[in-house]
Amino acid sequence: MRDIDIWGTIKPCMNLDRSEPCLAKLKTFNFLELSGYGFRGFIPFDSIRQQRAHNDGGIPQSPGVYLVMRISPDAPRFLAKGFGGTHKAQKANVPISILEAKWVPDASVLYFGKASQRKFGGGLWDRVNEYAVAGRGQKHGHRGGEHIWQLADAKDLLVAWKVTPGGTEQQLEGSLIEAFEEHYGKIPFANRKR
Repeated sequence: MRDIDIWGTIKPCMNLDRSEPCLAKLKTFNFLELSGYGFRGFIPFDSIRQQRAHNDGGIPQSPGVYLVMRISPDAPRFLAKGFGGTHKAQKANVPISILEAKWVPDASVLYFGKASQRKFGGGLWDRVNEYAVAGRGQKHGHRGGEHIWQLADAKDLLVAWKVTPGGTEQQLEGSLIEAFEEHYGKIPFANRKR
């Protein structure tokens, strides 16, 4: 497998806390590799929901990318009616046959998303919390990744994030999905497109 150059330059990731872009060399997408690449958190959605009002989950307001990970070794159990709420008056449930076709065996990462700064707020904290609100069955502003809410163990899924320099989050999200697809032969379960 070739290394995916996510920034158009070849720079090793020597200091993962710096905000400079560097080369992604993701090959396995497991916890150790992702945390070594600079993803932080790995906390359950339930923790985000409980901490929502306090912003004490350590999720920064910065732009970046985030992922959803399932650590259970068991086969997934899909629900006909998931936990997800409505986005623009639409429920995101799809037939179980679609979920089965999109499932990526042996992959722990289910979704990659991006969080940009907005005129009023934004960033990782707002975006990840919008996603958590969606999982409570409420009206929400998070479009994308809805398939995770049709997993019976959705409450046990983990969320991790990586801060990026502003304006690079979309490029990094795309390159992570591309590297994942190269490794597994399809995009992550809950992503719709590359």
